[in-house]
Amino acid sequence: MKNVITAIVLTVVTSIAAYAEKYTVQGDTLIVQFGNNTRLIVQAKDKSEIRNLKQYDLNKIIRDLGATLDSSGKETYIYINEQNGRKYLKDTVLVVSRKDGEIKISINDSSSSSSTEKKEEKYEKDNEPSSSHDDGKITRSVTRRYKSPRNGFDVLVGLNTYAQNTPLAYNKEDYDLLPWGSRFVSLSWVRGAAISRGKDASLGLDLGVDVAWYNLMFDGNNTVRKDANSISFPTASKDLHKSKLTAAYVNLSLMPTLAIHRGPISYLSVGMYAGYRLDSYTKTQETRKGRSERIHSNYYLNNFRYGFGAELGIRHFPDLFMQYDLGELFQTSKGPAVRMISFGVRL
Repeated sequence: MKNVITAIVLTVVTSIAAYAEKYTVQGDTLIVQFGNNTRLIVQAKDKSEIRNLKQYDLNKIIRDLGATLDSSGKETYIYINEQNGRKYLKDTVLVVSRKDGEIKISINDSSSSSSTEKKEEKYEKDNEPSSSHDDGKITRSVTRRYKSPRNGFDVLVGLNTYAQNTPLAYNKEDYDLLPWGSRFVSLSWVRGAAISRGKDASLGLDLGVDVAWYNLMFDGNNTVRKDANSISFPTASKDLHKSKLTAAYVNLSLMPTLAIHRGPISYLSVGMYAGYRLDSYTKTQETRKGRSERIHSNYYLNNFRYGFGAELGIRHFPDLFMQYDLGELFQTSKGPAVRMISFGVRL
């Protein structure tokens, strides 16, 4: 029975003038009577308030009342104010626009051009939400903190090679690197701060901390040995499956980052880094699954590394990175004068 009554009310309310059997207007009250037992009564301060009902979609109100009535079986009501009443407005149009780094969402009632029937929500990228009321217009400012596209924890995977190679008293063939075996791995954490925001791009400053590993895999059958005054690269007495030098560093980086809001490029970051050596060791292995031997030493490696890095963000593709050491890998006159370059992808 309740569903029948709801259906009748839904039909009649949408066209009161056409389907009401009889109605009377008594001051600030509108009464619509259906048959002998059912009445719809609308009470207001004056007749103008009743006329304002035209801007609401009564179909939606009746549907919500009917759903609540079916679920609870109790007497119910809907309280409509400026905030929640917006979803019951008829002929609403949602307009989204961007200007000067702001996103503006406007809900317009197309049935009237009056400014009192236009509700506007404005979203700004700041820190705290705020709201204001002016001549019937509701403006809400929701602030957003700047977030660098490099923010968070990431893993960098790539390759190492010599960016500069001066052999001095050494033979280049003794310490040539195996390209695909000389891997670079870094565990990185980055946090950014905003410098400026714009409609198409934003500029921030990123501070990063990471732990990185150089894996220098030698191409020949040579190993690394620390002698009294320098390192040497002797040839192993047996054929080696693997021979490498590994160095681990903890690094700090400071990189300005340009975040690009549209297009295939998402960001460009260029800056400096500096690090300190945590450990270094050699690893040799005679067969593919044979026992490996590690020997820990400093191997006359410089304790500090520094240089400049760059990253390029590409949408729908892993980001690219490059690090170029400005300092030499080995201490002066203790080994060949080489500088390292690492490149790969940020996962």
